[in-house]
Amino acid sequence: MGTPSTQPPQHPQGSAPAPHLRHKRRLFPRWRIFTWLILAFNVGMLIWVIAGANTGRSCGGLTGDALLNCQAGQVGTGIGVGLIIGLWAAGDVILGVLWLITRPHTRTCPACGDSVRRRLTRCSNCGFDFVQAATASQIGWTPR
Repeated sequence: MGTPSTQPPQHPQGSAPAPHLRHKRRLFPRWRIFTWLILAFNVGMLIWVIAGANTGRSCGGLTGDALLNCQAGQVGTGIGVGLIIGLWAAGDVILGVLWLITRPHTRTCPACGDSVRRRLTRCSNCGFDFVQAATASQIGWTPR
């Protein structure tokens, strides 16, 4: 048996990917659409909780029935915010489970950033070899 090769993964014809493809910076992370949906759900729920909590008014200076009505309104606000938080937690659990069971069928090529189906071992855009890269990382080779 031979020793494992410590050579870095090669690109087609021994050339590296074009410099403009190597480090593509994005304004926003390249997340799955479902991840963005979960983020939007959480932002919406946060806005709803803040808006619901700010509907209560101060009961200072009130007496009699006016004080009782104001206090009942504050209790109602507290119950409403509690229900919103419960709905938020249930929604996050449901969306989290759905996110976990709907994993994407592609992976991102580390060399060019293109989307590659999980069953393929080479990137069709730049020719990056996923098998050779995985073997290199298992034996301790790190790219420079």
